[in-house]
Amino acid sequence: MKNKFLKIILFILLIFFSSISIYYYKLISHPFKINKNNIKIVVDKNDSLYGLIDKLEKNGHMHNKYFLKFYIKMNKLETNIRPGKYSFSNDISIKSFIKNLNEGIYSDNMIKITIPEGYTVENIANLLEKKNIVNKEEFLDTCKKYEVSYINDNEVNKKYLVEGYLYPDTYFFYEDMEPEDVIYSMLDRFNEIIQSIKNTSKINIEEKNINEIITMASIVENEAELDAERDKVASVFYNRLSKNIKLESCATVQYALGQHKEKLYYKDLKIKSPYNTYIVKGLPPGPICSPGRKSIEAALNPAKTEYLYFVSKNDKTHFFTKDYKEFLKVKSKTQQY
Repeated sequence: MKNKFLKIILFILLIFFSSISIYYYKLISHPFKINKNNIKIVVDKNDSLYGLIDKLEKNGHMHNKYFLKFYIKMNKLETNIRPGKYSFSNDISIKSFIKNLNEGIYSDNMIKITIPEGYTVENIANLLEKKNIVNKEEFLDTCKKYEVSYINDNEVNKKYLVEGYLYPDTYFFYEDMEPEDVIYSMLDRFNEIIQSIKNTSKINIEEKNINEIITMASIVENEAELDAERDKVASVFYNRLSKNIKLESCATVQYALGQHKEKLYYKDLKIKSPYNTYIVKGLPPGPICSPGRKSIEAALNPAKTEYLYFVSKNDKTHFFTKDYKEFLKVKSKTQQY
């Protein structure tokens, strides 16, 4: 009886370990789980092999990362990888995949694209589709639901969860990329910039709400044309917040309208939207564009002023004042509405 029971146990164990072995073999032979013939991957200079595998599994491109990491460790494979823009066939083995990363064997068929400062998610989507990098609607849909762990406040009123965090810079992408991969690269660049600011700034960013900082920076980005004025523009909005005065930022109205208008009318200022700071007090629910580094730094470290108003002088500079009558006087001479 005992021998029969032992045989059953051994048989079950044999089946179990055989199944594991088959699964393990398939995994290392075909680590990718994609329907396309190939997958495009951008490896940045700070990426690690294990971090890259984590990202690929998170984005649904790779099978069980734990088995893959186990295989790498057991076979003592080289884990140093070279930055670059890679293209891999979907049937490549994990060993060949890592070898290509080790030796920097990658495709040069890349598309260079520059995202200007002040671009919205929708601007970015249009540019990416024009370059055949992503489908616009798929990209926008992904931006609506792509959650970012370090954003403290994913408000329900936000139009796009990643608005403001797709850092404006020059990138190299492939045609027909997955929206998640493009977003990941741009968020990764954003994180690099924030880390750089942390390393050089006396301001403790950890104590601040990053969503509020980037929201303020995005308003500054679209209100100020000169870097020299960004900290003063930020000071105006912070001073108004501290006095419980509406921000009345034209840039937020433009975002609420969903289009850029060269000339705003009074009826535009009345549009019902949580982003319209002419009718809603405080900051809007989230950023209104992707701010550059100068605007982020201005939002973190505004000038110390008593200004409550500013108005364009139509030469890229602004007139600043704390006096409402003085503001109205200058505005009457310069404003278009």
